[in-house]
Amino acid sequence: MNDPEIGERRRTRPRDCAAPSESIVVERPAAEPRRRRTRVAIAVLVAAIAAASMGRLSGSVAAEERPALVVLIVVDQMRADYVERFGAGWRHGLRRLLDEGAVFTNAAYPYFGTLTCAGHTTIVTGAVPATHGMVLDGWWDYERGERVHCTNDPGVQPIRYGARGERGQSARGIMVPTLADALVAQLPGSPRVAAFALKGRSAIPLAGRHADAVAWFDDGNAWTSSTAYGAAAVPFLDAFFASHPVEDARTRSWTRARAPGDYLFATNGHDSAFDRPMGANGDEAAFYTAWKASPLADAYLADVAIETLRALDLGTRGTTDYLAVGFSAPDYIGHEYGPWSQEVEDTFLRLDVTIGRLLEALDSHVGRDRYIVALSADHGVAPGPEWMAEHGFDAGRISRGAVVDHLNGVLVPFLGEGRHVVGVSHTEIYLAKGVYEGLVDDPPALAAALDAIRALPGVARVYRGEELGDGPYPDRLTEQVALSYYPSRSGQIVMIPKPYWFTWTQNADHGTGYDYDTRVPLVLAGPGITAGRYTTPASPADITPTLAAITGVTLADADGRVLTEALSR
Repeated sequence: MNDPEIGERRRTRPRDCAAPSESIVVERPAAEPRRRRTRVAIAVLVAAIAAASMGRLSGSVAAEERPALVVLIVVDQMRADYVERFGAGWRHGLRRLLDEGAVFTNAAYPYFGTLTCAGHTTIVTGAVPATHGMVLDGWWDYERGERVHCTNDPGVQPIRYGARGERGQSARGIMVPTLADALVAQLPGSPRVAAFALKGRSAIPLAGRHADAVAWFDDGNAWTSSTAYGAAAVPFLDAFFASHPVEDARTRSWTRARAPGDYLFATNGHDSAFDRPMGANGDEAAFYTAWKASPLADAYLADVAIETLRALDLGTRGTTDYLAVGFSAPDYIGHEYGPWSQEVEDTFLRLDVTIGRLLEALDSHVGRDRYIVALSADHGVAPGPEWMAEHGFDAGRISRGAVVDHLNGVLVPFLGEGRHVVGVSHTEIYLAKGVYEGLVDDPPALAAALDAIRALPGVARVYRGEELGDGPYPDRLTEQVALSYYPSRSGQIVMIPKPYWFTWTQNADHGTGYDYDTRVPLVLAGPGITAGRYTTPASPADITPTLAAITGVTLADADGRVLTEALSR
């Protein structure tokens, strides 16, 4: 399948991140010059002065002021407008965070490539993909001649909590430290770190490089970790997974939380996911697919987090521990049924209850006023292009395989027959080794290739990688693309689709810089946070700088800012 993503590192300040304060394969490029715009340096200075005036500079936080536990909740594929659209029905955890927390209503990712791995890594590093290097969900590795997932690491082995587990994974590909890394390295008392999600590319960035307990489920449909986090399975997790097998859900069904007429939407023209036993047809793969794409999976993740809270005694040990949960089911469900469906609405009704259970366990074990919670999402989603076209929008699909075939054909007169284009991954076009350099030396050939891409239906713009260095940029779209671009991993050519044009085959999709993909919730709650609604521009890249300031640790290379307006001390 033509679905790669590749690969140097360039960076610039994200415009929308107000003021700034090892996975696989491609090693960090050595000694690339770091060029930053003058306005960035000024912004950094302003941010530092503001933080100092509040006594919030990293390292100035007294031990007794630090929270006992940092809790990070990332909901995979949660649009910002779900809060207003569905929130009236929430009564439990989501409602509590919205009522008691600082809610940033104008939060958005500043970059273009809004996929799972990029989003989770941005949240935990405070950096954009052009800095942290985790572009999209993977890239093309020229040495191996194949696409690699963002967390693949051939230097480690899987640890299986079950019969399966396919590949070694770690955080090796993240080029800057995460919040968890900073806590472990800088705070006394040996902070403990735990992170869980259905997806490895969610759990691993959340965990960082050194976790006491981390597991994911998408690798071989079994709970899995890797030797990056220890030589063997964690005993309490091993016992929990064995005594609470996912397979017990075979006879269970996803039932609606309300009567069918009480929902805003219908099932969007698809076969309903409700009221069908997940293992009804006896197909093992179909069961796991149905389970992951249901609220039952996120409820299970909360159970794992609560068990870990108790087993590791998080938040009670005189230091700042860290617990992260990536609720992945909304992404599987949203891709299948689209944002305007009963399935998505019901998913968030159920997630509200699930997060409520988690918060109650935290209250009981840690103490209601002793932990900080941050909630956000890795990206949003757009309805399927067929649905949009039915409603009069210019929408459609760009076949990645067709792009590869078309470009290879266009290049035949210049380069002869051959596989000159090795693949397309969302926006990134990867040429065979040495081909792009040859095109640069042959301007007519390069122009023919770029013109051929521009002429494709649904294509808005085409960029060459060298156009995406440091700014200033001519417009916001170019800046978004540049903030997603990491030269040794991104494609030599970047193809930007028009709004509501997809380069993927799923019903609904994401991965662009348009508002439906970039705007997500951002909520902080706990001691030291001033509750309220904030309309100042913010970004998920601001979460880690803010949590770093609260916990008194420093960050190596953040692009986000400290959300000082929400800090009460």
